[in-house]
Amino acid sequence: MNERIFQVHTDQQRGFLERFISRQAMPFQCAFGPLREQRSLNQNARLWLLHTAASNVTGYTPDEMHEEALCKHFGYTEVERKDLFTGEITNKRVPLKRSSTRDKKEFAEFMEATEIWYGSTFGVWLE
Repeated sequence: MNERIFQVHTDQQRGFLERFISRQAMPFQCAFGPLREQRSLNQNARLWLLHTAASNVTGYTPDEMHEEALCKHFGYTEVERKDLFTGEITNKRVPLKRSSTRDKKEFAEFMEATEIWYGSTFGVWLE
């Protein structure tokens, strides 16, 4: 079975989950925790407006600005990669976390840190 995540909001849903669990073959693993709200589409759209504005100033693409912001905020690791065209081995920075898996609070913190960086370094911010 593939990993599944359930959000339980009502007693009826709790009952459905209890019956589902009782039918699962042993052994299996369960994890429980508070409900996490994923970042919103509006938050994501605002971040990409910011990356686009920064790209107009820096000459990097919005995708490149996004990767740099992720590395700056969440840290990164370096991986060796072989260039597909030249065969040359280079190091590439890879962020330790992605913004798409952050909850609303973590995403807001990332957005604020990115806006502070862009504003103080490149003179770029949103109204």
